[in-house]
Amino acid sequence: MINCEKIIDSIHVGILTIDADLNIHYVNKWCAVHCDVDAEKVIGTNLLSLFELNSERLKSLKRHIKTALTLNGPSFFTADSNHYLFPIKNSITTKSIFEFMQQDITIIPYSLEQKQVTVLIYDQTSLMEEKARCNKESEDLARAIKVANATIKKLETAKNKLIKQQDMIYKQAHYDHLTSLANRTLLNQRLHLLIEKNQNSGKKFGVLFLDLDNFKEINDSLGHDVGDMILIHVAKTLLLATRKSDTVARFGGDEFIILVDDIEEEKNLEYIASKLIKAIQQPMRVRNLDLNVTTSIGISIFPHHGTDFNQLIKNADLALYVAKAEGRNTYKIHH
Repeated sequence: MINCEKIIDSIHVGILTIDADLNIHYVNKWCAVHCDVDAEKVIGTNLLSLFELNSERLKSLKRHIKTALTLNGPSFFTADSNHYLFPIKNSITTKSIFEFMQQDITIIPYSLEQKQVTVLIYDQTSLMEEKARCNKESEDLARAIKVANATIKKLETAKNKLIKQQDMIYKQAHYDHLTSLANRTLLNQRLHLLIEKNQNSGKKFGVLFLDLDNFKEINDSLGHDVGDMILIHVAKTLLLATRKSDTVARFGGDEFIILVDDIEEEKNLEYIASKLIKAIQQPMRVRNLDLNVTTSIGISIFPHHGTDFNQLIKNADLALYVAKAEGRNTYKIHH
């Protein structure tokens, strides 16, 4: 035979039967244990001997009892964790078991004739423990996320430093330190790309070899600092006078090479060479000195004057010597 009393005493719910005057007619073992009373001896006493109810809460409780008896159905009495419904007067725990989280109390009619109801006080301990576990897991996760974010930040910082170092190394390997123009290494790479591209397309491109006239005399008379400033000025002038698609490189000393892609006719290169000569011979002011610099240009054309780096540079250089021999400040195309 099923022992109902044993089942009632085993569940984690406080069960009390009281009348409209709050006299206690029954308490289950769970409630007696937590209130630290004898379940038999408490029968006949008032509910207020076990629970600390203020006047407002007492009125609310009586209203719920009346509702349950009038409607002959359950009345639900709830409050959040900041307003404890049934604080225990003599709890065996430091803090009342009902003071954890939200309390849920259901009032069910027991005897309409005797105006008795059964009060069910739901134990939220398991929910409290689950909440505490979830809070701990959330805190652990938050700490882990914080550590992960700090690690990610460090990795991003290291990555940015590495990228900057790579950029610096690349620039040092491919650009002239004085003028910031392409150096021989980058010139070689771009010239090979142009050769490969134009071999397939059948188009032409030009190689312009520039050398400043009488630069050694300027360097010797005015000093290397002034010479460097002239080279920087010439580099800027060349960049401004050419297209972004062209490559302007410092070949060494006062020598510059310009790769001009997509050339239809020789006259296009002649126009560009004339433009460069006029741009460079414009007066420049360096350290309060008004200086005039001129340049001579030798030109070779792919594929007529060569199909590799050395041939194109060599033939442009030969044309440059012809230009210098004919009085400087002019250009010549290799023939």
